[in-house]
Amino acid sequence: MEYVNCDLCGSDQLEMVTSQTDRLHGATEEISQIVRCVLCGLHFTNPRPTALEIARYYGSSYSFHAKTPKWRCQLNRFLNAIANSPFAGWASVFPPLAKSLVARIKPPIEDPVLRFYKEGAEGSFLDIGCGTGIHAHFWGADSALQSLKGRGDVAGVEISPEARSALTSEGIRCWPDLASVPSAERFGLIRMNWSLEHVHSPKEYFSFIAKHLLEDGQAIITVPNYSGLIYRLAPDCVELPVHLYHFRPVDILAYGKQFGLSAVECKTFSYPEMFRAAASVGLLPQAFPARLGIAEARVILDFLKPMDTLGWGNDMLVVFKKSQFHQKSGDNA
Repeated sequence: MEYVNCDLCGSDQLEMVTSQTDRLHGATEEISQIVRCVLCGLHFTNPRPTALEIARYYGSSYSFHAKTPKWRCQLNRFLNAIANSPFAGWASVFPPLAKSLVARIKPPIEDPVLRFYKEGAEGSFLDIGCGTGIHAHFWGADSALQSLKGRGDVAGVEISPEARSALTSEGIRCWPDLASVPSAERFGLIRMNWSLEHVHSPKEYFSFIAKHLLEDGQAIITVPNYSGLIYRLAPDCVELPVHLYHFRPVDILAYGKQFGLSAVECKTFSYPEMFRAAASVGLLPQAFPARLGIAEARVILDFLKPMDTLGWGNDMLVVFKKSQFHQKSGDNA
């Protein structure tokens, strides 16, 4: 374990927020704690596993590194479509199917990667933390590298050797870390899809994005929102110790500003499955049901919409472009 100062401002003035063991994945019984930087407000895990230690804290059910048959991808597409259609209610007569559909009920948010291609933007796509490129969390198979490779040049950064092997076998370029990406490479789109909260220095990733993004390119960051409703109800409802940082929108925007990136989109959103999963392991009060039916899940989704608008959604999506000042000055911070 290592103790660190604030990654955003460098301060060592910290105060403890909460502590918790790994109740979501059960990979360890060790107690981890979240601290808050007194100067800038960034929340992070401290102490935390070092870069050499952290792999052992990921449970076997956690990652997207396993190979998935193509037929399962097609099945997932079908189930996702049914879950968010008027026909989902009919599945109640078959409880196993209904249970699967409930977990897939989500708000209708446009995928910024598919929008990038739809608008005819230029430049290759780099997905940082892409797994095997078969499935992108929340967005599904259509937003993963293996589906997108037919649209243009795609590449990934992925720490898992097994996942990189799967990508290479599909003809997709990939690197094990940021340092391995050639310095001359430039990308029209760079995505970090629920991966920034896992890294040891977000600053390094924002610096990389600023240097490798084309002038008219976009960077997409999706992370849990620590100012979201679920964390207001239960500050310890987090994935410790594998989540090293616990961002609020103000934190992500501050990182972007530090590296000449301005947000063109910033929204928060929630979906019922996150509440159900947290309740099932006792991370929420007993008033929250550990099981949900399709009708209940849709009622909860409607209830969450105004919370999302307020910035209280449990996840956030931020799309960055290089700021005009940055483009004129050429300063990559």
